[in-house]
Amino acid sequence: MSQSVTPQKLPIPLPSGMFYGWVIVAIGWLANMVAATMNPVVFSVFIDPMREELGLSLSGMAWAISVRMLTGGLAAPLMGRLIDNYGARWLGLFGGFLSGGVLISLYFAHNIWLIYALFAIGGISGFGTFGGQLLTIVPVANWFVVKRGRTTSIAATGLGMGTALGVPIALLLINTVGWRWAWVTFGLAIWAVIIPSYGFLMRRRPEDLGLLPDGAPIQSSTVSDDPTTVPERAVEEVSWTLSQALRTPVLWFFLMALTIYMFGSSGVLFLRVPYWNELGVSSQAIAFGVAADPFTVIFAMLLFGFLAERYPVRFMAVIGGIWRAISMLPLLLGGSHAGYVFLHNVTWGVGSGAFAAAQNLIIPTYYGRTAQGAIRGISLPLMIAAGALGAPAAAYLVDAGASKSLIWQLALGMMLFAGLMFFFLKPPKMPQETATSDTEDASE
Repeated sequence: MSQSVTPQKLPIPLPSGMFYGWVIVAIGWLANMVAATMNPVVFSVFIDPMREELGLSLSGMAWAISVRMLTGGLAAPLMGRLIDNYGARWLGLFGGFLSGGVLISLYFAHNIWLIYALFAIGGISGFGTFGGQLLTIVPVANWFVVKRGRTTSIAATGLGMGTALGVPIALLLINTVGWRWAWVTFGLAIWAVIIPSYGFLMRRRPEDLGLLPDGAPIQSSTVSDDPTTVPERAVEEVSWTLSQALRTPVLWFFLMALTIYMFGSSGVLFLRVPYWNELGVSSQAIAFGVAADPFTVIFAMLLFGFLAERYPVRFMAVIGGIWRAISMLPLLLGGSHAGYVFLHNVTWGVGSGAFAAAQNLIIPTYYGRTAQGAIRGISLPLMIAAGALGAPAAAYLVDAGASKSLIWQLALGMMLFAGLMFFFLKPPKMPQETATSDTEDASE
């Protein structure tokens, strides 16, 4: 069916034939890259120098990440609705200013309570948390349908690139100018990238500029007529409301699986660098191994993003859970050789890429674009709480005398179980009485 739309002026001139959605992809990629310095992987290299200077416990440091995740989870429902209704432009501008300011302010941190307060504010900002995925992935998913797998994966690889660059840069800065100036540098980078890109270039949906998803001609359908090219997607894109989605068991089983997965993963991310330090692995080998993780994620996410356009999305999550579980084996072997560190990170990266591709795609693929921000936002708090509690729970077990081998075994079981759950999570069926109704508010 043709649509009557009036093209509007683009924020910036583009080459003839270039779809503005690719600008949105670039913004998401850049934002994920600079905000990656707030994630647990990069934070892990700050743990020992900050503990030594401030006299903090391992579990005390773990709560810093947990506080940021928890506040991000609490802010996610409101943020998701706002993104659906108004887009990510002004939210991203404000969040970028806030998150950069938080990292710069860590220069003045002299006790754990100030660190907790700053990390809590960082969670509210959105970037560097699951809220950040709302700000970077939801806009991309709004601009693409048929090419959603590849585009969301491309945008998400910015996180992997930022992590890969952030770890060695953090180590270099810590060893030269200290951890305080390292945080300042990362905060300034966030300001330099996110504030101008979101303030001037971000837009909510292609329809707001008189365009259609994927850059499709105005007169044609936005979705391929060949269902074999877009499995698990109706010929016409579904458009669920939040209230409809919440009544589907699939959403809650998805949330349960992701909760288990996050709880097991966060403890591993927090403990693995200190564990390798205890084994006497050189800092160069650790840096090389940890950097291999995000680079592997980049390639794996791109691969599984393309595959998700041809095969059921849930299969990518199954593969991710299995590979993450396998990555625990080098840790369980307890070898101090650099090869064990590298093998763990590469295997972990493959699983992370597959699972991340599925995580970004399941909600828009199963429930459509219109209310995906609200659906993601309302489902995040419980999942984030589990991820936030995973690191301190693991730290408390270790502080109480449990071996790290037990942590690795528990993580293996949880990630394998969570991945296999996705095999049974097929797309829900739209309620018959509302399947063709477009009158209900999408963000209800």
